[in-house]
Amino acid sequence: MFSKLKKSILLPIIILFLAAAVFYGYQTYIANKSATKIIPVLLKVDTGNQFTELKTQLGTTALDLTQQRMAVSVKGEGSNAYVVGINGRDADSSKKEYWAFYVNGKLSDVGAGSYQLKSGDKIEWKIEKY
Repeated sequence: MFSKLKKSILLPIIILFLAAAVFYGYQTYIANKSATKIIPVLLKVDTGNQFTELKTQLGTTALDLTQQRMAVSVKGEGSNAYVVGINGRDADSSKKEYWAFYVNGKLSDVGAGSYQLKSGDKIEWKIEKY
């Protein structure tokens, strides 16, 4: 009788332990997979260029991607950074110009240093007036 009792207690404990191990392993796999996932994005700078298709890691910011591909002048840093020049073309404050940052055709409501790229995003920089 004691042997049956041991088996009836041990079996659910073993199953629970194995289920927890599988769940933890799967979560680790998913986290690692997304950390190294490469995604396609399109980038265009208002200098007459067409969109260029690029590949980058999931989680890269729009500012990081732009800085990797072009000479970018910024003021501030991180999520507070704003672009003042790209490839030697500075926004002229005397003409009330600034570099506007668009995502998928819409003016972004967050800074390029905060916006994490998603697969298929179209990032565009344009000189505009305020």
